[in-house]
Amino acid sequence: MGGPGSGRWYRWQGTRTTLDEVHRLDVRWLRRHGYLQDGVWGVLTWHRGEHDAGAVGVALKDGRLVVAYRFKASGGNWEPVRQVLDLDWTPCRYGGQRPWFRCPGCQRRVAVLCLGGKWFLCRHCYALPYTSHLETAQDRHCRKVRKIRDRLGASHNLLESLWPWNKPKGMHWNTWERRRTQEEQAHRLVLTDLEGAIARLRRGL
Repeated sequence: MGGPGSGRWYRWQGTRTTLDEVHRLDVRWLRRHGYLQDGVWGVLTWHRGEHDAGAVGVALKDGRLVVAYRFKASGGNWEPVRQVLDLDWTPCRYGGQRPWFRCPGCQRRVAVLCLGGKWFLCRHCYALPYTSHLETAQDRHCRKVRKIRDRLGASHNLLESLWPWNKPKGMHWNTWERRRTQEEQAHRLVLTDLEGAIARLRRGL
């Protein structure tokens, strides 16, 4: 969990679930890590911060990916789910083949399937938008600051000053100064957004 200022502090009402908020299976990642070979099985775990947020067992059998996991039904009970996912392979321009999932819902050829409900389906079946499609100006300003802070090795807590953090090891001083200036400018926009949000809230009281 983040500290004050590490979340989306300017949101007071729920928003649509986005692609970034659901568990996903990426066929490219599975191939890269050796899971798309017959007889290979393993358990994949998702995390939120330092905590486990879910797990799924995967195994390739007869050219199809078998996934097993638990789903929390509307009554609050957990039920075991076993789903078999079809794979499709297309030739690459310079040789070899590229794997795809065939979405069980619409049969689209996709690289990523999402657990937006009981089953892994594509984002089109679940009508999941990308987070960037729902971003406000405030969202973009916050994301920009955190992106710069990542490069500087600094905290995501936007209420913490950038100082007295030191320059990351190996970073040139000119790069450090340029990014520090960028962070100050972007952070100033975030604070302006916060002041405007507080003023609007007060006017509505």
